[in-house]
Amino acid sequence: MAYLLNSQAVLLCPHGGTVQHIPSSFTTYRINGYPPLLLNDTYIVSGCPFMIASGGGAIPMNCHHVQWLTGSPMMMVNGVPVLTNTSTGLCMSATGGPGGPVIIATSINIEEEPKEFTNITK
Repeated sequence: MAYLLNSQAVLLCPHGGTVQHIPSSFTTYRINGYPPLLLNDTYIVSGCPFMIASGGGAIPMNCHHVQWLTGSPMMMVNGVPVLTNTSTGLCMSATGGPGGPVIIATSINIEEEPKEFTNITK
């Protein structure tokens, strides 16, 4: 069973940075009163402290953004998959290096993913 994610979900990079959701298009559709998280929206990471060792020093490789790999196969908004608590996202550095999987720290598990394919156009 998967639950739909809205803008109140708390998402983190594996190093403790916070993920900010920036909608890429407008929709009036709401999940429990808040905008849905969509696969093609922008997700920026801030506060990631990750560094890698290099020649006796350290090079910042902090997570910069999230690249989502999976969304809901059953729920779309304007043709774009909604993210669920089972979606997979990869945190990426500014240079394109992978930093690890997104952590869905909290989500409001109220609205379940539909059992039949649904595409909301709002």
